[in-house]
Amino acid sequence: MKKSLTQLNAILKHNKILILIFPWVLYALYLTLISAPQYESQSQLIIKSSDGGSSFDPSSLLMATGVAGSAGGNESQLVMAYIKSADMVSYLDNAIGLRAHYMSDEADIFSGLSSSHKQEDFNTFYLEHIDVTVDSASSVITLKTRAFNAEFAQKINQAIVDKAEQFINNINNNLAKSKLSFAKGEHEIVEQKLQKAKTDILGFQSKYNVLDPTAEGAAFQQIAFSLEATLAQKKAQLSTMSTMMSDAAPEVINVKREISALEKEVEKQKERLSSAEGESEALSVTELMAQYSNLQVQLQLAIQAYSSSLITLENARVETYQKLQHMVTVESPTLPDDNAYPTVVYNLVLFAVALLLVYGIVRIIIATIREL
Repeated sequence: MKKSLTQLNAILKHNKILILIFPWVLYALYLTLISAPQYESQSQLIIKSSDGGSSFDPSSLLMATGVAGSAGGNESQLVMAYIKSADMVSYLDNAIGLRAHYMSDEADIFSGLSSSHKQEDFNTFYLEHIDVTVDSASSVITLKTRAFNAEFAQKINQAIVDKAEQFINNINNNLAKSKLSFAKGEHEIVEQKLQKAKTDILGFQSKYNVLDPTAEGAAFQQIAFSLEATLAQKKAQLSTMSTMMSDAAPEVINVKREISALEKEVEKQKERLSSAEGESEALSVTELMAQYSNLQVQLQLAIQAYSSSLITLENARVETYQKLQHMVTVESPTLPDDNAYPTVVYNLVLFAVALLLVYGIVRIIIATIREL
C-alpha cells in the first residue's frame, strides 16, 4: 500500500506540468475552437395597475395622481414563475421552434441539447439558458435569454415578453369578468324585483279599476264627514223648530225628511268604506287602501334597492378598472452585438484554479495516508 502511494506521489510530482497543463490546454482549445458562441438578449418589465378615481368616493380624488402605480412584488413573482413554467417552454417550442434551435448545428456537442433527451431535460435546458430576476425594491423584472445566434436570442426574449403580457391580461380579464358578472347578476335580480313591484301595482289598479285607493278613500271619508256635519246641523235645526212648531208643521216634516235622507246617505258611505260591494272578489275601500299601501311600500323598497344596486354596480366597475394590471416594457429585448458566452478568459482562469486545487488536495491526501 505504501509502495503504491509512493509511486503515485512520484508520478504526480514528476508529471506535474503534464497533469496540470494538458487538461487546461484541451479546455482552452475547446473554448476557442469548438465551443459555440451564445448570445444574450435582455429586457426589463414592470407590472403597473390602473389608477382611476371613483365618482362615488370623493376621497379617491385626493389619492389619484394621474399616473398608474406599480403593482406589488407578488404580481412580479407570478410573472417570473410563469416564465419558468413548463407551459412557457411548450409555448416557445410551438411558437418559435425552441427545441429545434437548441438541437441545431449551431450548437456544439457539449453545449447543445441531446437528441435523446426527455421532456424534463428540455425544461431543464431551457431554465439553464434564461435568467429571470425581480428587484425587491422596484419590482422590476429583468429577463435574460441565451441562444446560439443573436437574432434568436432576441426572438426568444420577445416571445416570452408577449406571452407573459397575454398571461397577465388574461388573469385581469377573467377576474374583471367574474366580478362584474356577479355584480350584474345581483343587479338583474333587484331590477326584476322592481319590475314585479310595478307590475303588481298596475295589476291591482286594473283589477279593481282604481287609480289611487288612498286618495279615493280619503275622498269618501271627506264626503262622510261632510254628510255627518250636515246631519248634525239638521238635527240641531229640528230640535230648535220642535220648540216653536208642532210636529205636523210642514217645515218640521221637511227637516225630518232631510235628516232621514242624510242618515241613509251617511250609512251608505260608511258601508262603502267598510264592506265590499258587487262581486265576491270586490274589496272594501279600507281593504283596497291597505293592500295598495302594502304594494306602495314594496315598490319604494324595490326602488331604493335598485338605486343602491346601481351604485354598487358602478363602484364595482370603477374598482375593477382601478385594479387592472398591465405589463409595461421598461427595456425592449436587445439584439446583442457580441456573444456573452463562453467567457474564455474567466473560464480558463477558473479551470486553472480548479486544477491546482484538485492537484494540491490529492497530494495532501496521499501525504496524510503515508504518514499514518
